[in-house]
Amino acid sequence: MEQALRSLDIENVIGQVTLSNGTKLDVPKLSLQKIIRIVKFLGVDGVRIYDQLREVLLDDTQSDLEKIALVLEQLKEEQFVRILSILLDVDDQTALQLDLNEMLEVLLVYAEKTNLSQTFTQVQKLMKKMSGRDIPDLQTLLGFLFPPVEENGAQAGPKSSSAG
Repeated sequence: MEQALRSLDIENVIGQVTLSNGTKLDVPKLSLQKIIRIVKFLGVDGVRIYDQLREVLLDDTQSDLEKIALVLEQLKEEQFVRILSILLDVDDQTALQLDLNEMLEVLLVYAEKTNLSQTFTQVQKLMKKMSGRDIPDLQTLLGFLFPPVEENGAQAGPKSSSAG
């Protein structure tokens, strides 16, 4: 039993980020409580946000890039950083004090130190069980957030099945 306990990973910090003021920010490990809080945010606030923005997202007259811009324009700062504040165990206002590069550094630590694909799949399943709602798979979500770019720098449009 003692050997089994010693083999458990009980370290609560997976990395550190150096903030622009020189201080170090510990990046805590993902926990079940955090995953459940993220699923709750997605299932309650995320669904509410999606319902408000559904028309924009389904508008075929807008390009994906235009849709993203319209969605981002309508979101509040607190909604942007809500998941980050859950991950870091801080309130939304504290998370908002991080600059863009610091936020990206935190996300990079999670990307390097965790299996985000597996975690996302588990969140997806948990969301379905808890709220009865589907969230897109990781590839679809990333494809929407970061649309493919053609070689000339223009955003690739949706593929057309008509020959014309």
